[in-house]
Amino acid sequence: MQERLLLLLNLCSLALAWYPCPFTDNSLNKTISGNVIIQAECTFLTSPLEWKGFNPNTFDGALYNRTRTIPVMNIHMKRLFFSKLPPQGNSSGKHFINYWLLNGGGGSQVGMESFGISMLKQISMNNYHLTYPNTYPIMYLFQYRGAGMSTPSIHCHTARTWPDCATELINTTVPSSRAESLRIINAMSNQHIAQDLQYQIQYAMNETQSTAQTSTYIYGLSQGTGIIEHYLTIQTIDSNLQVIDGVILDGVMSVKDSDTGSNQFKFHNERFYMYLAKCQQDSACSKTFNAVSGSDQDIITVTLRLQMLFLTNKTNPLCTHQAGLTDWPLFILIANQGIETVSARPITAILIARIYRCSVEDQRVLSKALPIMIKLVSEYGPGTPIDPPEAYPADGNVLSIVTVWSDYIGKTLTESVKDNAEFYNDLCIRIDVSYQIYIASVGLLPLCNDTQVSKYNYVLSRDFKDVLYSRNPLYWGQLQVNPRIFRSRQGGVLLFNGDLDYNSPLVTAEQFQEFLRMQEIPTKLVAMKGLTHVTAPQSYTKSAGFESPSCTEQIIAQFLYQKELNVSLSNLDDRCNSEQTLIGIDWFYQDATVNKTLYNLFGGTTTNYWGMSIENRSDKLSTPFLFTFLILLFLNFHF
Repeated sequence: MQERLLLLLNLCSLALAWYPCPFTDNSLNKTISGNVIIQAECTFLTSPLEWKGFNPNTFDGALYNRTRTIPVMNIHMKRLFFSKLPPQGNSSGKHFINYWLLNGGGGSQVGMESFGISMLKQISMNNYHLTYPNTYPIMYLFQYRGAGMSTPSIHCHTARTWPDCATELINTTVPSSRAESLRIINAMSNQHIAQDLQYQIQYAMNETQSTAQTSTYIYGLSQGTGIIEHYLTIQTIDSNLQVIDGVILDGVMSVKDSDTGSNQFKFHNERFYMYLAKCQQDSACSKTFNAVSGSDQDIITVTLRLQMLFLTNKTNPLCTHQAGLTDWPLFILIANQGIETVSARPITAILIARIYRCSVEDQRVLSKALPIMIKLVSEYGPGTPIDPPEAYPADGNVLSIVTVWSDYIGKTLTESVKDNAEFYNDLCIRIDVSYQIYIASVGLLPLCNDTQVSKYNYVLSRDFKDVLYSRNPLYWGQLQVNPRIFRSRQGGVLLFNGDLDYNSPLVTAEQFQEFLRMQEIPTKLVAMKGLTHVTAPQSYTKSAGFESPSCTEQIIAQFLYQKELNVSLSNLDDRCNSEQTLIGIDWFYQDATVNKTLYNLFGGTTTNYWGMSIENRSDKLSTPFLFTFLILLFLNFHF
């Protein structure tokens, strides 16, 4: 239906306009609290396939969309707003807050819709919409070119390995022309996506800026933070036409000195032991672990001993092999997915203690629980499609793989992939198991052939090399923020990062903060204790629970309304960010959602997950969790 509407607009030679559109659940509005209603509007905006030679500040997409004198991208746009504060109509005397939301993992709008709704919910809970009725907050859900409902889009609906996906992309994007396929695929770059963002922001500002005050904020998570960093360096941004008031980066992937591939190797294991250390530092967790495991050794020592038992095939098979837990790498996969998901975060320490003890009761419980956990972590394992067609329009996996491989993996393409096949082999061999490289919500990327057993038996395919693009030297290694881009010194860059994040470790955010300070750009870094990659969907507080906006969203709401609240970046109230306030790692599952998640993961066999009496623990279970919802909780957030 959306494509037919786009075709009709083009045929009628009309300027593209916003039209009412449904939310992802097909509803036309959302009631979030009381009588507060949220609505959505959509449109398609035309960008050139290649921005070289075009200025995003002055580009006339409607003209080129009609004449088709150049190859173009039709990018789907969506915005959310309070129904009583619509973007249309007389805007004189109004203050519009345009808040742009950039997803990670391929840039689909679907994942950001719930975040936009939650942000408007936080604004409503603060009564900002009533206290400041002339301020109109609008959530813009930025979608990357090539993903979701944008056209042309790129997909691998049948491939199960990345080399096969590269071949499928070339054969299906433009079936009649390999050259045109590659031209489109290579245009799906972070640089072009950043310039699309510049163009769309300018388009939105032109709608209101002549008659109303407009403030512009940009939020990016994971890969979206890298896109924004590209955006900040664009020198064609004219401060007289487009300026921003603030940037929020959540799970910082710096383009200044990025090597995501190495980060995967370096921090995956370290994150696991950092998690164990948090139990050791928590006196109640440490005491309980020792009581369950039957050892006076600390949790890290016991874990190392358990690992040795796996490696020497001396674990009790009644608690391991007979339940399907055949080796240590499989346990680590379960353990790290548990750490990744806030509602299942205590499970790793519990499993270590129970498997090590392996009592009769443990055998009964683990025989039910481990098959469930093994099934869940196998969802994106070997043999599964990279980009199943049922994922549309929430997809973006292929786009994420293309851009992440090109801009984040390794040093440069020349040094690593295109001219050095050994790099590709080393990348797969170094992690020992072919499918264990993990990047944000894309999950386990099937980058390597599962038949590969040595670094010399795999020849890099031409298709694989050809679909990748080279980093833009104007950005990579020479990052320089456009000094004219911030409206005032009141704005700046707000950074969030979890200390258990191994996709983009906390040190990356700290280094990027220092880089910004060297350029005299105001910054504030909020380091979230006990949280992993991307804090917004997991920084829930003990007092409010999982149903309310997160701590990250509470802080951001103040930043968006800084003019009305007369607050600067430095004095935002971030007191919700503490180990005492955040749910973080709920070792004794006192939160109802954590309790219900563990109940399902344990196959309904027990509510005493540690296997011993725990004081001050809520055993009250409400209606059973839907198993499909459990899968979404356990397999990481879709960012």
